[in-house]
Amino acid sequence: MVDGPNRWSFFDAPLRVLSLGGLLLVAGAAAAACGSPSPSGSPSATAATSGTSTGSCTGVPGAHHARVVVEVSPAKVVARCIGFSSPSLPALRLIHESHIELGTQAFSFGVAICQVDNVPDHYSQCLASGKNYWALFVSKNGRKWTSPSVGVSDVTVPSGGSIGLRYDPPNGKAAPPPHPSPA
Repeated sequence: MVDGPNRWSFFDAPLRVLSLGGLLLVAGAAAAACGSPSPSGSPSATAATSGTSTGSCTGVPGAHHARVVVEVSPAKVVARCIGFSSPSLPALRLIHESHIELGTQAFSFGVAICQVDNVPDHYSQCLASGKNYWALFVSKNGRKWTSPSVGVSDVTVPSGGSIGLRYDPPNGKAAPPPHPSPA
């Protein structure tokens, strides 16, 4: 079970703490829901996993699209395309709509990401000194990844953009996930 402060439930909008059984249920439901059409007017997602896939937006409803690219390890990259009606979407909402499991904690700089796709499988402190962490990247229209100087709660992703997450060791400069294509 994860001891992290905040857990997103991807099938209900509110923030709530989930038990391990709830996480397994949500993970199974998310896997089953990937690529399923969503109700009219709400964002939709398709998924691609493994290799360096960037999640095709072909067939994803919505006037605008953006991607979520998560590199859990060099062997596991999860990419999802999200369709939406506004010209941009807050990064947390984009990740929420991708149905990728997420644990967060609020800091003075904004919300930090503590856990993605159940990695790490346990944590008691987000951004713990000397521990691996989730590095955050943003790309606009397939351009080079950049690292925002704010928390994920203050990042907005434009149509055609991407949000990237990579699980990095605490030493050295964070390397971005595979380069995104324009959404």
